Amino acid sequence: MKLHKLIPCLLAFAALPAFAAAVDAVPKKIGPVSHYGALHTSGGKIIGEKNNQEAMIRGMSLFWSDATGLPYYKKDVISWAVDNLKIDVFRFAMGILCYSSTNQRSNGCVDKADSLFSGYSYVSSPGGYLGILDKMVEAAIENDIYIIVDWHSHRAEHEQALAKEFFATVSKKYANVPNIIYEIYNEPVNTSWGTITSYANTITGEIRKNTQNLVLVGTPSWSQLTSYGGVNGTNVGYVFHFYAGSHSSGQYGSRITAAKNSGSPVFITEWGTVNADGKGSANQSATDSWTQFMEQNKISNCNWSLRQTNGEETSGMFEGSTELSSQGLLEKASYSSSGSIVKKYLTSHAQSWPDSLTKGKNTGSCAFKPAYAKETDGQVTGVLKSGCTYTSSDEKVVSVSGTTLTINGSGYSILTGNDGSQSVVTIQSVAGQTIPNFADMFCRYNDAATHPCSINRGADYSKTNSSNKTFDWVLGIQKKTLEGSTYTIKSLNPDIVDVKTIACKNTTYCSTDQRDAGSVIMYQFKTFGDAKIVASAPAVTGYRAMNDTITVTYRKGENKISNKFTDQMLATGSTSAEGTVPAQTLLKTPLTYTFNTDGVNFVESTTYLAISGTQFVTNHQDAIILVKASSPETDVLEAISKTIKVIVGDSSKAFNKKEMSIPTVKKELASGISLQFTKDGLMISSRSNAPVDVSIFDAKGKEVFSKKVNVALGTRWIPLGSLNAGSYIATVTQGSKQATLKFNK
Repeated sequence: MKLHKLIPCLLAFAALPAFAAAVDAVPKKIGPVSHYGALHTSGGKIIGEKNNQEAMIRGMSLFWSDATGLPYYKKDVISWAVDNLKIDVFRFAMGILCYSSTNQRSNGCVDKADSLFSGYSYVSSPGGYLGILDKMVEAAIENDIYIIVDWHSHRAEHEQALAKEFFATVSKKYANVPNIIYEIYNEPVNTSWGTITSYANTITGEIRKNTQNLVLVGTPSWSQLTSYGGVNGTNVGYVFHFYAGSHSSGQYGSRITAAKNSGSPVFITEWGTVNADGKGSANQSATDSWTQFMEQNKISNCNWSLRQTNGEETSGMFEGSTELSSQGLLEKASYSSSGSIVKKYLTSHAQSWPDSLTKGKNTGSCAFKPAYAKETDGQVTGVLKSGCTYTSSDEKVVSVSGTTLTINGSGYSILTGNDGSQSVVTIQSVAGQTIPNFADMFCRYNDAATHPCSINRGADYSKTNSSNKTFDWVLGIQKKTLEGSTYTIKSLNPDIVDVKTIACKNTTYCSTDQRDAGSVIMYQFKTFGDAKIVASAPAVTGYRAMNDTITVTYRKGENKISNKFTDQMLATGSTSAEGTVPAQTLLKTPLTYTFNTDGVNFVESTTYLAISGTQFVTNHQDAIILVKASSPETDVLEAISKTIKVIVGDSSKAFNKKEMSIPTVKKELASGISLQFTKDGLMISSRSNAPVDVSIFDAKGKEVFSKKVNVALGTRWIPLGSLNAGSYIATVTQGSKQATLKFNK
């Protein structure tokens, strides 16, 4: 879908746990996953692995995972959508690099303005996304619904190495999770079907090493199903997208039925009531025609998208510009014209999944219809039949005393009557309350590069200037939760981080609103350590009482060494550039140097290399020397050490003389790539996200190695153990840049 971004705010991906433990989650409701199990295919149908029935599920796609969309990537939002919109599935639309369908090449986005902001793209924050994905998988498991893990790109063939690694990682992590559907390509545009299938075969092959869960493949021309079929492997379906204002069911529906009839299953992972650009008025009649078509042909689908309209994106579910990131805000939200249509469609086709779980066993004099209560209700009466006795399958959820159910926690329990009949009681969790910015934090002393404390720079917020270098951080002006309850907050470790309600006076760091508020709640950092901060608030209608604890971590500053101190190749009898041997760190602590020439011991000096001022001076012998720079811990800074490799003269001769066990050659390219050869392989580092093509030629000019490598994550090592001893030339191409490196193995 053609969509554009809003001006984003940087998110603290680094503060998120990378890949936690969603696989340990358990269902707290009965949904479609309990009924169907993992989704597979049979001919042109998508079926449940558990019962071989043709599956029909409906749900919502989240918006691009950017500044607008990410506030909705929360467990509470998903639970709310299950309870209120009756969704069976949601789509994790993970932005990779570029928004545009036309401005992406193998070396990145043509127009920088078209790039996802670096704090939000998967390319820039892979670890952060794995943490977010884990929470969303956990939400899917707990709600017993499906999650579509969507590689939300228009040019995925340019990202194949990155996609291959991602899907290999997540399919291994979630190999036994039936809730997951893998959408490996969102919307190819003018990419040939041959290119798409080549990419799909590679990615599907990685997924199939771990799981048989359904894989969905985007189709040409914005997933308009102009081509389909031919992707290798089992349980593969194909993607179709439509927007009712631009695509009629009469014109496009035949493509879907033709694909199904030919044995190619179809899943509509994205559809809208408006025009294809996400704008315009909701077209009720065209949408009705499409929903009837989907129901008649059992085409599972997700509507675009679960977000606010912002006065522009009329396909958004909610009216207005407020980010609806909590259940409290969602409860008060107004639906857009599109959202009203979609809500009616989803809720009118909601299924009673608890009934399907007890089908064939929910008859008898002791049976009752599925019952629901909230975890704050205490007890449930009027549900159990008199004269019957019941056994609870999970007393951590409900226990039985006569005809009364005592609520012990959220989840579901199957109650078996003395006549053998089974009925389901679901205890819904009650949403917690929210304090903006109240979350685990990691801060360093006086470090402008560390989020979320970077804005402070050691400022004292309570003073009109920052001459007193205390370290403060403002939590907020409001003294109430988003749900309206007045909260109290205190530190359990006030000697480390204290909590104060105090005036914010600093004209540099306090905003006008903060200064005008009279007082704000702020953290005051006093010494290094981990502080527990507790926030409490009484319950309000629809929300449980708050008693949340976070950890605020305060660490010493991170010392730094000049980047001029780096691996070097020097001629014998020469002097290095000025500043390559700094006398102190960038934070002004002294540096000491030690040397290693045998691969074992570091010593204070060596005959091969000396230091004069801030330069290396070499003698007339070939050698390879490890040089370590060290600075000790101080009251406010951590210790630091950095080791580089200095090659003097001919590295191959130095290796033959056994001066070091691992020879290294390194070359910096104008494009920002660094190449380093060891006897075992080639190390490639780059500041660019674009993949590189690596070719290696022997002394006779014969190509002996070729590989395309994705270096978007920073550094990649290519093993070259299969090469024979000899001389080689490595050619590395990145976009229009090319460089060569000669080395001996």
